[in-house]
Amino acid sequence: METPVWYHDIKTRFAGKVLLERESAPGELEITIGKEDAKDLLKALKGMPVGAFEHLADLTAFDNAPSTPRFHMVYELISMTQRLRCSVIVPLDEVIQPKVDSICDLWKGANWLEREVYDMYGIHFEGHPDLRRILLPDVFVGAPLRKDFIADYRQEYVGAAQNEAQATFDPFGNTVVKGVED
Repeated sequence: METPVWYHDIKTRFAGKVLLERESAPGELEITIGKEDAKDLLKALKGMPVGAFEHLADLTAFDNAPSTPRFHMVYELISMTQRLRCSVIVPLDEVIQPKVDSICDLWKGANWLEREVYDMYGIHFEGHPDLRRILLPDVFVGAPLRKDFIADYRQEYVGAAQNEAQATFDPFGNTVVKGVED
């Protein structure tokens, strides 16, 4: 892939810090960078003088176990004026409690996306204004999208529920039969 014109200044500014750059789809650049430089790169992409990547289309993660680094953050950016997409991949070295800087101060829409990744993968976002579960009960144990998560959909929440109906997390709504032992 020929280096896009818009990327020349960014490439010079982050020389030696970019771990990998490749074409992820025709005409779409994917930049892999260490977590210590990730927020600065995202800020630079958003603040480019012409054709900035002003739209955060998505923010997610993936678990690449058993490979290392295990977790990777994925930021999908769009430049509306240039009609371009760019992906930023950030490998996370920590296995037990991975963490990365929050980008809520760059894109307000990152708030709920970071909370979803926190909830599903257990990745912590340093500096997030309200990092708490968004999809699962606060007392839920584990991160369901991690490859090592045991898919036992029933978890008893002793002393955590207001009533007996809330004491068991049962996403199917009718699979827990009271009085029947597993």
